[in-house]
Amino acid sequence: MVTKFLPLPANSGGRQRSLAVARRLAQRSDLTLCAYDDGSSDGEGLGRLGITVRAVPWKLGPVRMTLGSLRTASASAGRFWSRELAAEVRRATTPAPDLLLVAYSQLAPFLHECQADRKIMDLHNVESWLMASYARSQGAAKRLAAGMEASALRRLEARALSVTDAVAVVSRSDAERLPPVQASVLVCPNGWEPEDSLPAATEPVAAFVALMSWAPNVDAAVWLAKEVWPAVIRQEPRARLVLVGRDPAPAVQSLARPDVKVTGTVPDVRPYLAATRVALAPLRAGGGTRLKILEALGAARPVVATTVGAEGLEDLIGEGLTVADDPLEMAGVIAGLLQDPERAAQLGRRGREAVMARYRWDRTLAPLLEWVDR
Repeated sequence: MVTKFLPLPANSGGRQRSLAVARRLAQRSDLTLCAYDDGSSDGEGLGRLGITVRAVPWKLGPVRMTLGSLRTASASAGRFWSRELAAEVRRATTPAPDLLLVAYSQLAPFLHECQADRKIMDLHNVESWLMASYARSQGAAKRLAAGMEASALRRLEARALSVTDAVAVVSRSDAERLPPVQASVLVCPNGWEPEDSLPAATEPVAAFVALMSWAPNVDAAVWLAKEVWPAVIRQEPRARLVLVGRDPAPAVQSLARPDVKVTGTVPDVRPYLAATRVALAPLRAGGGTRLKILEALGAARPVVATTVGAEGLEDLIGEGLTVADDPLEMAGVIAGLLQDPERAAQLGRRGREAVMARYRWDRTLAPLLEWVDR
């Protein structure tokens, strides 16, 4: 299995999915995991799960990025290409294994580095479509650059899928966004590892939990703080917004003020969810499905999202998940829940029940695992 970063600790949506897949593959056979180590990874913990780790240090510099972009013909894929990781993948696949699973569109070039009896892609997002979606919400200069990158990713995905036996996607919408493909398409939504629900929050706090360096999340945080939150404050002056997530971009850091807190990297999001009455997913661009929505609902926190933020989880609308795209409409929904703790708690309980019934990892990953078993 090849993924971006060693997925322990599982402190992001992507790592949570990679860890869920890796644990279940390791229960079936010997698993070697090739990935970058960003300095915070727990390789020993993965070893205790029966996973053999082959990691290389995450060293991102201009020379490597340039060489990677030339090698992959994609700026975003170039960030994740290195000769060191390619060498580890080749060593791990000599002799050829029964299965090679590569996660993320940006890692698709590693499919061409080795042989395996079967090859499968696990697309956390259809990145070409996501980039095109992001381009549509930007100004002229960023729209042009993002559009060019979307085309580059589309070519990369098409070439990768021509040599795979199967591709896993997180929603039927993403399945429809794939390039023409002969491989088996497996719809495996993101899931949730059951945890205890949290008691109701005592203060009118709303939180957006996300990787705050990822461009669509940065755009969402800025839009939320500037276009939505002032209207919330007018209706509920005691309200506070918390932006929780790793590596906040300068545009996110600049949003901090008395009623808006930017946490930066935190060791555990659960304490922040415990203090949150309403969780938010205000994305205006993106694809895939939001693991953070499942995490919040699993903790018994209602979620207010945009249509894009709720994509792939539409069956949860009305069961803990509320959708609003207009800034004033979203502000009204958030303020209403912040002012009504009993209703917020009731929606949170309904959301938790729905997630427990439909979104446990063993259920959502069943198509992938059944394909592997066959």
